[in-house]
Amino acid sequence: MAGHDHVFARSQETAAAPRLDRTEIVRAALELLDAEGFDAFSMRRLAAALDIKSPSLYWHVRSKDELFDLLVDTVIGKCPLPDGDGADPWDEQVIQLGLDLRRVLLAHPAATRLLPGRLPFGPHGLRLADHVIGLLRRAGFDDRMAGYGYLLLMFFVTGFAVQEIAFGKGPGNGDRLAEVSRYLEGLPSDRYPDLVAVAGELLAPRLTDRFEFGLRSVIDGLAEKRRSD
Repeated sequence: MAGHDHVFARSQETAAAPRLDRTEIVRAALELLDAEGFDAFSMRRLAAALDIKSPSLYWHVRSKDELFDLLVDTVIGKCPLPDGDGADPWDEQVIQLGLDLRRVLLAHPAATRLLPGRLPFGPHGLRLADHVIGLLRRAGFDDRMAGYGYLLLMFFVTGFAVQEIAFGKGPGNGDRLAEVSRYLEGLPSDRYPDLVAVAGELLAPRLTDRFEFGLRSVIDGLAEKRRSD
């Protein structure tokens, strides 16, 4: 009888335990990263946030690295993709995608730190890649240049966002940029004449303007290549 009671108690405990799936785990992990930052994140803290024991997580994700892949893909999935080809010209559509992708990456700085060295080819990343490559192919680019265009877009957008975050995204960002600008302006002009001359503009806190300038330069370069082929 005692054994029966023990089994019954375990069944009640199992029934009361939260039913988890990957979606719930990734949602909680992203909330934890957003709230506490990358350096404070651990599987143990995630398990505590979900009110479960740490080993239970590994029924759903094989490792922290797999969880990080899922987190990156989830963030990329927040970038809106228009249905169909859209009414705007191809270059404006790609520029808008770049602006939207940077926005969602900056909204989740801790998760964005996971991007370097990680292939963004989860379900959402694949959908983004297919969309961008499709835009370029339908615009007249051959397969090689359509692939190049997608890679250039991703490298530029993610690289810019990661550097912004590493430098200190947030309210103090402008102050830090101004501090470095003052340092550069104070360098001896006889040794670094050109660097000192542009120091005030080099790190002026207008990163969105510079991001869009760089993004348009990439797209203009692709368009010029297409015209010359």
